Amino acid sequence: MTSPLPDPATAGPTADPAATGPADAVTDLRATARWTIAATAAVGALLLGGGPLVAVGRIHGWADAAAAFGGLALAVLGIGWAIWQTGEALTPRLATLADLGTPGMAGLREAVARDPSAYFGPYASLEELSAGRRLHEKIAAELAVRLAREPDADRTRVLQQGLADARANAQQARTLQQRLLTLIHAWAVRDAVRRARVHTLAAFMVVTLGAVLFLTATHEDPPAQPAKSARACVSPTGVHPAATVPR
Repeated sequence: MTSPLPDPATAGPTADPAATGPADAVTDLRATARWTIAATAAVGALLLGGGPLVAVGRIHGWADAAAAFGGLALAVLGIGWAIWQTGEALTPRLATLADLGTPGMAGLREAVARDPSAYFGPYASLEELSAGRRLHEKIAAELAVRLAREPDADRTRVLQQGLADARANAQQARTLQQRLLTLIHAWAVRDAVRRARVHTLAAFMVVTLGAVLFLTATHEDPPAQPAKSARACVSPTGVHPAATVPR
């Protein structure tokens, strides 16, 4: 007997893991990563556009030059760091069913443990799912060979039914494996985007530090106002303000 796959139209919200759209989630995550790269590049262009060229004339001495260079270097380093880490989330990834046992998939394993039948179907574990697929494929291959050599019409019909059942069971196992593989891939991309966000936040702190250092080095104090001196006259008894001369 072939165990039918759950109907997505009648299944509950957690009955079919494909209903969550993991493939669509990967697309959305990659779009978020692209937006992050674009925003980082825009901030970098704003900070490093024409500002350093305008402020270079305000640098006086080697100490200010070293501080300004260090600030610019930190800003460039921070922007490059953010773009690099976010770009890692856009890098194509290879996923295998064996990745389900890696430490990064702990959250996905917990979700699978809460409802194994939604992910493994009639099988109890990933190992049983893989073994069941291989078994049904082997049975289908053997039945196909027997069917090709069977001259009896009644036995042919029995072998045809058995071959159809074996192929359907093998296809069911392949479908469940493909769902798991898609979920594993989506989970890996999700973790990569999360790590990229943390690195981007740290990188922007470095960029801010570099900008502050550069602005401090290129800051020019306003010219000092000359002090107003009062005219004074000297008398034998001391210094007195000068008398006002009538016009």
